[in-house]
Amino acid sequence: MIGLKVIGISLLAAALFLYELPLLRAGKKKEKIAFAVLTLGGWGLGLVLLFVPGLPGPTELINYVFRPIWMLLTPEG
Repeated sequence: MIGLKVIGISLLAAALFLYELPLLRAGKKKEKIAFAVLTLGGWGLGLVLLFVPGLPGPTELINYVFRPIWMLLTPEG
């Protein structure tokens, strides 16, 4: 069942990539590279979240980083 989900995510990422790539302007090599990197990053993140669904989100990282500062600045401590 997970194999079908991997195939589905991969097909969706490939369809997005193949649809959007011709719409990018010719001669914009850096733009195309950035688009490819972001698409591959999204594809990879989708696969990671498929295999590790309990992975903490970005807000939990922000809370972890800023909680000590917040504790210093609030009077409740």
